[in-house]
Amino acid sequence: MRALAVILAIGIVLMTESAISQSKLAATPTSGAPPLVVDFTGAGSGAAEGVMVLDFGDGQTDDSISTVRAFKRTHTYAAAGTYTAVLKSGAFDGQRPSALTIVGRVEIKVQ
Repeated sequence: MRALAVILAIGIVLMTESAISQSKLAATPTSGAPPLVVDFTGAGSGAAEGVMVLDFGDGQTDDSISTVRAFKRTHTYAAAGTYTAVLKSGAFDGQRPSALTIVGRVEIKVQ
């Protein structure tokens, strides 16, 4: 019975993480020829204090995303390749953000 409870709890966490990943970050288009201009949309974490970082997967990031509002960002991918854009969220720990948690992920294919 105890092992079953642990398995069920893990299953719930995985389903919740998947649902968050799908709802917190979206991109249009997700494939095309370079230079590919992609619109990213999503939602903040809802926390009154904290940080949201959008890592575009090509070495550029945007840390100006509000934690309490929806956002839209446009990014241009200049070179062919497959990129994983990742939205991360975390709380402040003094003057710097603590460990960030991935809350959204989108794959971009530039061909």
